Amino acid sequence: MPIARDPGHRLYLLGGRQQVHLLAALVPPRDMPEHRPTILNVALNEPLLKSRSAILEKAGYEVVAALNLLQVEAACKTHRVFSLVIIGYALPKEERRRVIASVRQRCGPTPILELYPHGTAPVDEHADEQLPSPEDPNVLLTKISEVLAKKRKGRRAAP
Repeated sequence: MPIARDPGHRLYLLGGRQQVHLLAALVPPRDMPEHRPTILNVALNEPLLKSRSAILEKAGYEVVAALNLLQVEAACKTHRVFSLVIIGYALPKEERRRVIASVRQRCGPTPILELYPHGTAPVDEHADEQLPSPEDPNVLLTKISEVLAKKRKGRRAAP
């Protein structure tokens, strides 16, 4: 489904005659550096990966998408450094741990944000930040801004 932006910077998911309000006030933070932060977006579900990537790109981020550990390793080899890694909640626990270990080894001190389903505990405590998988993309974008602001203030991911 195509995504469109109105003059108020709200995003809409266009589907036939219906327009579903998807996101309000989607504007990159004012203190965002001139270069676009690069986010490695990891998810098991391709439609979800594409949807989240589109939201992040519309917010002004450069996004590298990965569906599995091999794609994560290839992305780390190509890009070397990411501003943030987001790991979706559908990744099995062991795959999630392998992804985190690979990112730590190949991409250095990159903050990792783990998304997890509402009503459950985070799967892995090796991630730097956790967030219940938000229904409202603004919640995710706010959390990303907070994590990137911490990183800019000198915070480093755990080794």
